[in-house]
Amino acid sequence: MGKAQSMDAFICNEPEVEVGAETSRVLEQRMRSADEGRLVSAKEARLHIQQWLSESATTKTR
Repeated sequence: MGKAQSMDAFICNEPEVEVGAETSRVLEQRMRSADEGRLVSAKEARLHIQQWLSESATTKTR
């Protein structure tokens, strides 16, 4: 059997992941936006995405 993992919600058992400079910059920008209250719910985001996709699909000529 493997080693038992901690059940503490504040301890991460996942391996560390190295993040590139560009990804780090984007994550920091997103966290600032969240701290400033510029957020939308996941439901609202899905609605926006559906709208954008349907608008782009109807404007393309083939």
